[in-house]
Amino acid sequence: MDAASTGPECSGAIETFETFSSRPFKCLVAAVFLAWGSIIATPPALAHQDDYSTDVLRDMTLEELTNVDISTASRKPEKLFGTAAAVYVITRDDILRSGATSIPEALRLAPGVEVARVGSHSWAVSVRGFNGDLSNKLLVLMDGRSVYSPLYAGVFWDVQDTLLEDVDRIEVVEGPGGTLWGANAVNGVINIFTRSAHETRGALLEAGAGNEEQGFGALRYGGQIGETGDGRAYIKAFQIDDSKRLDAGDATDRWEMTRGGFRTDWGAPDAADSLTIQGDIYDGKERGVFTDEFTLGTVPAGVFTDDTQVRGGNLLGRWNRQLAANSDITLQLYYDATTREIPSTFNERRHTIDLDFQHRLPLGTNNDILWGVGFRTTSDELHNTLFATFDPDDRTDNTYSAFVQDTIGLGSDRILLTLGSKFEHNDYTGYEVQPNVRLSWLVDSSQTLWAAVSRAVRIPSRLDADLHLTAPLSIPGIPFPLYIQVNGNDAFDSEKLLAYEAGYRIRFGDSVSFDLATFYNDYDKLQTTEPELPVLVLAPPLPYIALPNSLDNEMRGDTYGATLSANWNVLSNWRLHLQYSWFDMQLHITADSQNVTAENAAGNSPERQWAIRSFLDLPDNLSLYVDARYVDDLPNQDIPSYTAVDASIRWTTGNQLTVSLTGQNLFDDRHPEFGGGNEIERSVFGSATWNF
Repeated sequence: MDAASTGPECSGAIETFETFSSRPFKCLVAAVFLAWGSIIATPPALAHQDDYSTDVLRDMTLEELTNVDISTASRKPEKLFGTAAAVYVITRDDILRSGATSIPEALRLAPGVEVARVGSHSWAVSVRGFNGDLSNKLLVLMDGRSVYSPLYAGVFWDVQDTLLEDVDRIEVVEGPGGTLWGANAVNGVINIFTRSAHETRGALLEAGAGNEEQGFGALRYGGQIGETGDGRAYIKAFQIDDSKRLDAGDATDRWEMTRGGFRTDWGAPDAADSLTIQGDIYDGKERGVFTDEFTLGTVPAGVFTDDTQVRGGNLLGRWNRQLAANSDITLQLYYDATTREIPSTFNERRHTIDLDFQHRLPLGTNNDILWGVGFRTTSDELHNTLFATFDPDDRTDNTYSAFVQDTIGLGSDRILLTLGSKFEHNDYTGYEVQPNVRLSWLVDSSQTLWAAVSRAVRIPSRLDADLHLTAPLSIPGIPFPLYIQVNGNDAFDSEKLLAYEAGYRIRFGDSVSFDLATFYNDYDKLQTTEPELPVLVLAPPLPYIALPNSLDNEMRGDTYGATLSANWNVLSNWRLHLQYSWFDMQLHITADSQNVTAENAAGNSPERQWAIRSFLDLPDNLSLYVDARYVDDLPNQDIPSYTAVDASIRWTTGNQLTVSLTGQNLFDDRHPEFGGGNEIERSVFGSATWNF
């Protein structure tokens, strides 16, 4: 295992996906164009607004780029250069120049992020180790909305998408973020920010096709609402071809998706109050991958060939009031609903409501206090199969949280000490506390030193506590059918991390900058699968042997690593970006563990990764992007190291028409990036985007 009412026909589409599934496209179009209609009802003040974010970022000096405001590391605006954390910003300009067509592919632009494409519609993404199709130590946010799945505490990357033209930036915080963001922000936090509706007036039409990206297109329109509001609505669709098996045959994992959404923003630039309301819905189909048939006793368990269906939607509202120059309050509420139907495996319907409040206020001249409270409730309905069952098959979990953090100026605005902690209560392990202490020293205008010590936890998921998995196992010479069983454990404890980090940033004028981050992570109570005694089941007409296993916390681990990022403005029109990461993991089972292979999981993440990226502006409104990257081998996955080269050339006529040609994996017919038997092929595609 690795969403708003739209009128009488689609009323309750988000609330009741049983009715939504019979008319997904109608509901999708209705939701998008209902929002669109509210926008165009008031004529826009401007027919088109200049592409502010990209133009400004492209013209920034190196000093200005390293001092852009970020907010993920401390949940408040701060300068990137002085942040006491390993933070990297993927700009909109970088994404568009690279030709990336998905969020996981865009994440390759950040140093230290492990991105391995498993197939047409699946990725393994992690930070600082523990990569896999069930990666569960990375928190991902979309405009502040958490997208991790309580089913397994990870991210279904196939349904995390938006119109990439509207992404403002992606902030990647490598290292624990539990103090501010809560459980499961163990090894990092990725926050994807979309542009304000004020920046996207006018219309956009996009179309493209290639050998793997067989067809994709999007339509977006934005305009002014009243005197202080703006809104936009979009719809996009794509189809991706099958990846390849190791024997060069099709992997039967073709992927198609249709998605739509809207965003509205109210508030004048100098107003004390601002309000954002946004939402998305999607409907997609993924061809099945498995083709094996098996029986459990006398009952056939089915053939894994049907298409997987994914549907969902969300609605978010966020209100902010500026109280003073460094004081504000923010209230955010969102609703999220998802459906995932995997024939012969499991069906999940989930509804989540999340309420979050935070308040920033200065205390005296040296203290900047940030505090907040939150409540999250998530409920699911799981339709069990013989392959995977959950007991109980429906469940509601609640999480209550509060946090407080103080940033203290130690006699000078050049030295900042940050102290804080998150306090949470969940339905699996009860109370959890996640404190941290961070220190940053702005040595001078071109150098920053920082260090941090943090505690973070990964709380149990439905998979850890309630899963019962049964699958056939073939061993030559055994006269009876064999079935391996994996059972959840309602006593499964939280996985725990104590992290030590330090970093150094330096800038040499407007030409060169370096950002070095180092870390040592000490993990405890990591998940293991513990074997139990075999059981002979005398079920007619043919007995079978069951090999039961249970999930437990019988492993600890140590990881070490460093990430280096460098920028060099070679010429006024040419920038080079270098990134290198080194990582080492040592896993150790406890004396009570019987799993002799658990430590092999250390081989799921590459020891070394490097990349060199070139951003070159050419005459006649041409730009050229070239990316060469190396990823080390994955011993536990039997995946060899590989080097890949991507390139994209773009031609722009003012701010209206952009035509691009992109090639990925140019010097390699195909290669595997993670276990599972699929290989990623060379991809070439063209696209055209028209702003009007």
